[in-house]
Amino acid sequence: MSSPDAATGPELLAERSVMGIFIHPITLFTGFFGIGILIAVFVYLLSNHQFTRANARNALNWHLSVALLAIIGLILFVLGADEWTTETGQTVSVSLLPEPLATISLIIGGVLLFLGGVAGLLTIVFSIAATFKAIFGSAWPYPFAPDLLAWLGELELPDRLS
Repeated sequence: MSSPDAATGPELLAERSVMGIFIHPITLFTGFFGIGILIAVFVYLLSNHQFTRANARNALNWHLSVALLAIIGLILFVLGADEWTTETGQTVSVSLLPEPLATISLIIGGVLLFLGGVAGLLTIVFSIAATFKAIFGSAWPYPFAPDLLAWLGELELPDRLS
């Protein structure tokens, strides 16, 4: 016999949603192509379920952070590179920045790309943890992820679907 405080199936779904649980693995498996961020944006903007929106927001904050880290690292690394090798094997000297800035940009870009790789590996671990947390009813914020949506302002559609 179950206690009166134990939630049954339909009562659990009133608190949680299937999309709130599965947004984490969906963004994990589609995130490598950039589609995961778009899916999280659409779920966040179009859902009217608080649990789903909270989980989509957490996944979106993490995946945006990792993408920005990788993009900024790549840009700085390319700006700092002063030699390129052509297809024929010749080395061409190309300097997009003056020398002290090129070296600094190359080093910072390399560090950011390394951190982006580490964050990519952590994405697997964090997505699995967030999925299990969502199954048990909590919207787990990914560690180290800044709340980018708070910085951008709350994303809201005026005519959000109900």
